[in-house]
Amino acid sequence: MRKSLGFFFLLFLFASAFAAQCPADEKKIYLAAVTGEDMGGIFQLEVETRPGSGLVYTSILPRTGFATQESEEAAVEYAFSSAGMDRGECDVLFRINGDFGANTIDGPSAGGAMAVATRAALLGKSIRQDMVMTGTVSSDGRVGEVGGVIEKSIAASDSGAAYFLVPKLKVHEALLISSISSTNDFRAIEVQNVSEAEDILFSPHSEKFSSHFEPESKPVPQNLPQLRVDAELGRFSLVAAKVVDELDAKVRMVFSKAPKNNETAELREYFNKEISKYYSLISKGYPFTAANAAFLLSIDAEYVKIGDAEIDLDGSMEEVGKCIADLEKPKKTRDNIHWAIGSDLRRIWARQKLNQTRENRMEQGGYASLRDLLFAYSWCGISSELAGQAEDVGGEPADESVLSELANSKILEAEETLSSASRLDYDASWHLDNAYAANESGEYGAAVYEATYAQAMQKISSESVENASSAAEKLSASGRSSLWGKIYYGQGMYIYADAEEGGFSASDAYRILKYSSELDRAAADIDRELLKKRGESEKQAPQNSQAPGKAPTELDAVLAAALALLVAAFGLASVYRLARKNKGGKNG
Repeated sequence: MRKSLGFFFLLFLFASAFAAQCPADEKKIYLAAVTGEDMGGIFQLEVETRPGSGLVYTSILPRTGFATQESEEAAVEYAFSSAGMDRGECDVLFRINGDFGANTIDGPSAGGAMAVATRAALLGKSIRQDMVMTGTVSSDGRVGEVGGVIEKSIAASDSGAAYFLVPKLKVHEALLISSISSTNDFRAIEVQNVSEAEDILFSPHSEKFSSHFEPESKPVPQNLPQLRVDAELGRFSLVAAKVVDELDAKVRMVFSKAPKNNETAELREYFNKEISKYYSLISKGYPFTAANAAFLLSIDAEYVKIGDAEIDLDGSMEEVGKCIADLEKPKKTRDNIHWAIGSDLRRIWARQKLNQTRENRMEQGGYASLRDLLFAYSWCGISSELAGQAEDVGGEPADESVLSELANSKILEAEETLSSASRLDYDASWHLDNAYAANESGEYGAAVYEATYAQAMQKISSESVENASSAAEKLSASGRSSLWGKIYYGQGMYIYADAEEGGFSASDAYRILKYSSELDRAAADIDRELLKKRGESEKQAPQNSQAPGKAPTELDAVLAAALALLVAAFGLASVYRLARKNKGGKNG
């Protein structure tokens, strides 16, 4: 009996020691999220650890998307491995508290906060409650970039938080947050990894921290493949090079007038490295990636130029409005239709952004409104560039009205997709509004492209992709055939290479690569409708006419029959050549 009691006592001690490997604890941390269009929110994350078998649980409400669940798994894996503990002995429970309504929480931006809170529970650390955090987490504990930093910063400041921990900031983000900090006792602190975040979040409440922005140019991913540059991409590369050239000239002008100090010198070095990178990307077959990055950095340069000067929103809106009014629509042809549509789209985007800024300027403030206006003005400029390329391509005139039925069909499909979605994608909704505007103005090609974007992005937002990297890899296996399909394919390939090299989620790469394949389908639909109209016109063309008052002779009849056969043969040959051209993927 005594031996049995001794055995059970030893078994109890062993079980207790085993359980002690998984401390039962609960920690809370505040995180920031984008809750809607141009809005941010602050929510409390609870992380609980308890003895178990290595499972990760998440609360039923609010509903969480796959990307958030993937972040929970990544955070737990990093927390246990970095703490030197066996996660197989613990279960981890995640709860997010806040007023979400019917919204679903999704995205990877809470990963960093999840990792910190899980480690705090495992190590018995206290987390400061006057701080908010955002940022993804990688398998080695790096804190990665997220979207909506400005909206999240405003929400953090409004909530009364003293500090906002963020990944590396972009130039415009740092400048805008600086303007928020100047009116509130609020600081944004860059953190590159979980360890840096913990040094701040685990510190005594009395300890103070200061903001410091160090711009860092990210090199081109080493695993980025060289893409083939055909005639269409070569032409677009000219547009991209001009955008980068204009950025280079603007940077030289801005910094020639900027104050001479260490911060200005760091910014100048950053801009120079970025510009050099953009030229390199063009040479590697990624003109859109270069042009898009230069487009954004050009807007950042405007903030450097403005500095602390007062913003003239009325003057800026007038300038944007004049730019849009002065745009000339290119004449559409079978050969230039997709260049012309690209021009139409950016004019529509510019007008939409200008109208929204007029409506929302009082709510979103001067700096955010100015950024929207800078976007609109830049889109206006690129619309003009694409129109010039369309005119240069030229070709036989095309009747865009034949695309009306296709545009209405695409819009209807997009409407059904968005209306049936459990969670609306605001970006998709914005582009669907543009499709309506384009359709009403008779710009049916632009309506097709915008409706395609809206439907594609809403579908992607609504689906659960278990392995974004694998899905992106499949989509990257083959190239694209249409002008804009090839352009966006390159952008998707760049994002995919960057995600793979950095160990981050490939969800954004999947979105762009998926969209590029949908662009190919939309372009093929447009080309088919134009080709159908061309064939009908040739069949209906008059084949011969007899001078009035002259009786047809037998010779006339023979000549007429011969001419009819010749015209028919020529028409068939033309259609055959066009069909082969379309089959070969040359979509003009």
